[in-house]
Amino acid sequence: MDQADIAASGSFARRGYAVIDTPPPSAQVLDSFNHMPRDSHSLKRLREIRLSQFFAYREDDQWIFALLPRRKYIQSAEYIRLAEAGGVMRHREQLQCDPSPLMAAVLDALPVDVAVTYHLNVNQIRVIANSEFRGVTVPEGPHRDGHEFSVIVVAARHNVLGGETQIIDPASNEIVHRRVLAPNQAILIDDERYVHYATDIVPAEGSAGYRDIWVIEVNRWHRRAYGPAHERRALAAGSLLAEAA
Repeated sequence: MDQADIAASGSFARRGYAVIDTPPPSAQVLDSFNHMPRDSHSLKRLREIRLSQFFAYREDDQWIFALLPRRKYIQSAEYIRLAEAGGVMRHREQLQCDPSPLMAAVLDALPVDVAVTYHLNVNQIRVIANSEFRGVTVPEGPHRDGHEFSVIVVAARHNVLGGETQIIDPASNEIVHRRVLAPNQAILIDDERYVHYATDIVPAEGSAGYRDIWVIEVNRWHRRAYGPAHERRALAAGSLLAEAA
């Protein structure tokens, strides 16, 4: 861990969030954003998305990642109160690039126990704003993701304004941090302490623009958001909320 990583980890431990620089992606990784399927669960918006899930552990001063078998993606309605997303089993095509350098940089900057194994969701997302679709970056509004750590990484911004990331104290609804992240910047968030949000994007000029991001969700393996037990819990939470409504 270099001095920048140490500083970010210390800042995160004190405040519960930190902004870091991330390794510049290769041309191949950047180009992979141009070849993503549309999010079929969010047709009111123009989003393109992929997801891969990983097992991670550290050995001999390096992070080792293993791609997990693809499963449906589900977030509990306890955290995501959007009908199209909360408690819904969603199909996601897997990544067509290797995010290992980015995952390693994120884990190095977080105050994680290197003796513990981890689960990571790596979401690759392009949000498009044009004359037909609003550039809604967070359709669920201010929210938690239901993980230990959430990380938003900006890969690219093309001809857009907006997309300000906000960290919000849920007790006071006060915005404790706000920033328009530049490409190759990330914000690390204690997802158990804060909710987060990002404002819409609009084209800066002309009729179209986009914002490319990674959303990385990190949990210790024994608290993983992956597999049959996680899916049962997420579906059960949605059923209980529906009954209470």
